[in-house]
Amino acid sequence: MDLSNFSLEAVKLAVKVAESSGATLYLFHVIDNPFDEFYMRSLGEADPALIEMYQNEPAKRAKVLRRTAEHSEVLLKQFCHPWVEKLPKVRYLVASGNAFEQILDTAEDQRIDLIVLATHGRTGVKRLLIGNVAEKVVRHATSPVLTVKPRAVNRRSKVTAAN
Repeated sequence: MDLSNFSLEAVKLAVKVAESSGATLYLFHVIDNPFDEFYMRSLGEADPALIEMYQNEPAKRAKVLRRTAEHSEVLLKQFCHPWVEKLPKVRYLVASGNAFEQILDTAEDQRIDLIVLATHGRTGVKRLLIGNVAEKVVRHATSPVLTVKPRAVNRRSKVTAAN
């Protein structure tokens, strides 16, 4: 999960699968760049002294990295809570690194039966430059992968609004 609206749609679908099968739901977030503005802004709001320390004492980056991971788990729980609160078995995992590699490694380590993830629908040059984590996961995962596409999300919203 990248904590976007697209990943939220994947969570909603994964919750339905977990509810119907009695499975444990693993919610997984990968920190690609712990010094990205998203994390720094959020972490700065939670602990302004930590950001000041990072800026003034680069040698203490490890502490900032650790706090970013801890804070990311809090963000993940807050982001998903309304949809997972009734599930009896939910696990939250956060890792740092390449999202594609971390998803595959975690799926194998945790013996995940089904990976549910959102695509962002990038096309053309942007897709070539950025790469497509979902596509790589689909190609290389040893377990089945269910993807939620942005167009399907938009179409479903329009149908629901019309009803």
